[in-house]
Parts: sequence; structure tokens; C-alpha cells
Amino acid sequence: MSIEAHIEQHLGLGVISKQSVSTGLFSAYQVTLSDGSSAFIKYQSNPNEQLINEGNELSLLGETIHTPAVLGSCEYCLILEWIDVSHNPNMQSQMGLALAKLHQNTSDYFGFEFDNKIGQTSQINGVGQNINNWADFYWQYRLLHQITLANKNRLITPTDYQQLLNIKSKLPYLLSEDIKPALLHGDLWSGNVLSGNKHPYFIDTASYYGHREIDFALTFMFGGFGDDFYQSYNDLYPLERGFNERKPLYMLYHYLNHLNIFGSGYHANVMSCVRQLLD
Repeated sequence: MSIEAHIEQHLGLGVISKQSVSTGLFSAYQVTLSDGSSAFIKYQSNPNEQLINEGNELSLLGETIHTPAVLGSCEYCLILEWIDVSHNPNMQSQMGLALAKLHQNTSDYFGFEFDNKIGQTSQINGVGQNINNWADFYWQYRLLHQITLANKNRLITPTDYQQLLNIKSKLPYLLSEDIKPALLHGDLWSGNVLSGNKHPYFIDTASYYGHREIDFALTFMFGGFGDDFYQSYNDLYPLERGFNERKPLYMLYHYLNHLNIFGSGYHANVMSCVRQLLD
């Protein structure tokens, strides 16, 4: 079925025109519809649940923060409200406030009701396991999963592998048993937040319930987040003491993921985090 046919099936509208939009992982288009409105569609030719899951994540987050409205989804496509990007002088502080509000959504257990992806990598969420200890969840379903992939892909040496495994012994000292599951965006870099005229829109999620501090890891890795972002977050929902000591632990997950996706260019970043944690 064509993209046009999917849109007509979901929305009951025809496509007047479509323009390709670069997203990296999917075919994506801005489409002009027969009623004069615009929409955004991600499309994949091999059917699976990924775009359905992404739509569910956006809808869940959209109950608290601004995300593009989900207009339709299936195993082939995700159709979203089109967001016109514009200059917003309050973007940074609004992002911080929105994230603080999102993180106040909690669950009884860490993980999620389905597995999803972080970029191109599978993100295993302990479905049905009822895990209530963050250190256990973070080791088993985040770090160990990525470490095992990197070792399998021969992106780390045997010495690197052993050092990475040694991080497990540090977790009881770094991660309190009192950490509560918070709803996360999951892939929070600057490219996944759009500047709307009145407020930011959060997109391309990799959501689950985890320690809220991990949502900050990417914000320190690739830029795009200023002092107003961190200040507004802390004004509403202050981070606990010791965050800076835990920061390399959470950056490690994302650097390992980038190593597994993009290759050896991220090896030095991975091992820098390891040294900080083991020294």
C-alpha cells in the first residue's frame, strides 16, 4: 500500500503533495492534505510494531508535555501533526519546566509495557518483570545489554570488556535503593525537541520508567541545552545530591549505544566514562 493510501485510510483525506524530510531511520515526509492542512508521516516498508509503539509513547508523554498529536499509526506508518518550527526566546526554560513535570509521573516498577528502540538499537524494558530496584534494572537491561553488543561486535578489547563488567560493583555505592521510577523521554538530545511558537514539542522518544537523571545524559554530550534549561528544571524539581558523580554512569549508556551504532569513533568516550567510574 502506498503512503497516499495509508494516509487516506487513516485520515480519510487525499494527499495533494509530499516533500521528503530527513530523519535518518525512516522514510519521512511533510504532506499537504486535501483539506489544506499539513501532516508528518514516517513510513517503513517492513511491518513491525515500532511506529505503533512510538505513537503510544508520544500520546503518553503528551498527557503532560507537548508532543505532536498522533493522527494515526499502524505497522507501516506513523502520522503526526505537522509542527512549524519558529524562534522562541523562552525555549530553554520551557524545556526544563516541561521535563520536570514529565518526571513527576511515576510507576510502581522500572521498565515499560513494551520493548522499544534507542536509535537503531533494541531497548529491552523488562516487560512483565516487575523490577523495583533501579540498580538491578539499569545493569541488566541498559549497561549489560550494550556491553554485550559491543563485545559481540568486537568494538571493545577483552580488557575493556572486563573493565566495563567491573562497573557493576560500583552501582550499590552510586545508586540508592530509594530511586523511584519516573517517566522518561529516553532519547533527549537537542534534535529531538522542536521549537514551537509558544512552547517546545518533544519527538522521537525512547520512553520507559527509570531514574530521572538519565534523561540528562545526552544533554551534556552533544550540546543544545543552556543554563536556563537546567535552572528551570531544578527550580521546579531539584536533582538529588551526587548527580555529578552519577553523570558519567548515565552518559556511559548513551556512549555505548553510539559505539554500537556508529563504531569506534565513540570508543574513547566510553572508556573515559569507565575511568571516571572506576578510579
